Parts: sequence; C-alpha cells; structure tokens
Amino acid sequence: MKKIRNINLDVLKIMACIGVVLLHTTMPGFKETGSWNCLTYLYYLGTYSIPVFFMVNGYLLLGKNEISYSYILQKIKWILVTVSIWTLIIWIYKRDFSQNPIKKVLGSLLQRGYFFQFWFFGALILIYLCLPILKRFLKSKNRYLLVLSLLVIIGFVLELTNYLLQKPVQVYVIQTFRLWTWFFYYILGGFIAQFNLANLRSCFKNWMKVVTLVLLFISPFILYVLAKGIHHNLYAEYFYDSIFVKIVSLGFFLTVLTFDLNTDKNRWIIYISNQIMGVFIIHTFVMKVWEKLVGFSFAGAYLLFLIFTLSVSFAVVGILIKIPYFNRIVKL
Repeated sequence: MKKIRNINLDVLKIMACIGVVLLHTTMPGFKETGSWNCLTYLYYLGTYSIPVFFMVNGYLLLGKNEISYSYILQKIKWILVTVSIWTLIIWIYKRDFSQNPIKKVLGSLLQRGYFFQFWFFGALILIYLCLPILKRFLKSKNRYLLVLSLLVIIGFVLELTNYLLQKPVQVYVIQTFRLWTWFFYYILGGFIAQFNLANLRSCFKNWMKVVTLVLLFISPFILYVLAKGIHHNLYAEYFYDSIFVKIVSLGFFLTVLTFDLNTDKNRWIIYISNQIMGVFIIHTFVMKVWEKLVGFSFAGAYLLFLIFTLSVSFAVVGILIKIPYFNRIVKL
C-alpha cells in the first residue's frame, strides 16, 4: 500500500526554511544600533525555525517502527557527500588550495568552514548515531515524557543561569554540540508522532491555535527585550532553551500539523518543500552576491536583501533540482 505523504510537514519545513533565511538576512539591519525596527521583528520571528526543523526530523524518524544502523549510516553518508561536494565546489572556486579540504568539510559541520549553517548537519549526524539505541529505549509515551522532562530541566537551569549571570552561557558551546537542546526538540517531534493525527486534531482545539498564534506574533517583542536587557546579546540562538520558546514551538508545530490540507490540491507545497534543503545550503552565497553587487547604502536595502535572497535562492534551486546529478546535492 502506498504511503500517504503528510504535506503539513512540508508546510512546516517551508516555514522553517524561510525562518532560517530571516535569521541570516535581517540581523545586519539592526545589530549595530541594537534598535527596534521591522527587521528586528522579522529576525526574532525566525527564532522558531531551528526548533521546527529538528521537530520535523524527529517526527519522521522516531515515528518509524524501527531504526536500523544501516538506515542511519545511509543517511549520514548522504549528508557527508552533500557537505563534501559543496565544500569542494567552494574550495576550487576560491582556489583555496593551501587549505586541507577535509578540514574544511569537518569545519563546516562545526560552524567553522565555508558554510557556517552546516552546524545543523553536524548536530544531525550526532543525533542520528544515537537514534537506534534511543528508539529502543523510547518504548512508551511515559519514557518519552521522562526524557523530555529531564531535558526541560537542563534547559531551565541554563535559562535561569543566563538570567543570573546576565549573559547566555551557551556562548561557550558551539551550536553543533548543544545536544541537550537539539535532542529535546528532536524527541518532542518523535513524541508527537506517537499520537494518532485524528486524535491530535480533536484534542488541539481552535482556541489553542489562537493562543499559539498570538504568542507567536507577540514573541519578537518579548525576545528582543530579554535579549537586550538580560542576555546583553541579540542573537536568537540563545533562546532555544527558553521554556517560552519551547511552548510556542510546540504550539506552532501542532497548529500547522493539524491543518486539514488536501494533498492532491496542494502539490505545489511538495514542489517547494523539495527545494528547501537546497535553499538552506546556497542562501548564504546568494547573500554574498547582494552584499558585493548592491550593498546597503539606500533606504529599504535590508528588506530587499531578504526578498532577493529568498527569491533567488528558490529560483536557483528550482533550476538545479531539474539537472541530473546536481539535483542530488540540493536534496537530502
């Protein structure tokens, strides 16, 4: 029997991808002054993109009946192939021949190579290596709740420490290795996958969706005040351990997941969703094209920067995805 694709997850992936681009393109528009403007709002709205990415992946993989190491090693292989090919492309383009390309590949996974956003792949690899054992342990919803509770406590302690020290302690750990955070969102996605979708739709009431959306759209104001007044650091990445962000991320995930979408009438969602990993990969270089050719010396430049990066990234990936061999390195 053919498995029915849940395009609600595709919608979540598209929104998360847009959120990542928001994080990377809007920060320059207010970082230097630290002042509030529309870019500040859009930046903090993108906070939920990384949690959603991990939750979607956890939903899909921990939702499987079993996870074998052969399956996991295959997924890791394609991550490494993709990271290696893109790194070699840039290594050759830059004629960076004095640098060891293998170190550049590993550096990208540790937020130090050509692709700083590839820390996400590095964290995924570490999670993947644990999945077969983790899946065997998470035999019941009670075990899911136990692990999630422990991870919430760790996050709460870190959040409390940030408030007491008036700075984010996570700054001392590169994003690849903040596994207490990524495991939380990953396992949370897997926990949701243990419930029947029809039951989730009946349990997650409309008023809950309204509350979630209200919290989502006012959250940039809250996060900005906390970032400036408590963290004294504007980066959104230090809010991933926040209980508030965890609650809003969960609510947002359930809100989109429980939409009643008709797959046949929304094939375009699948088409766009198939491009998001490519957009995630190349958007930072599209950003550099704008910075080099256009710059930010005119009013509205940063907003156009966002629109340009999103539209050009999707257009380029839309072309690459139709070319044999190239399509494999913009999809995972």
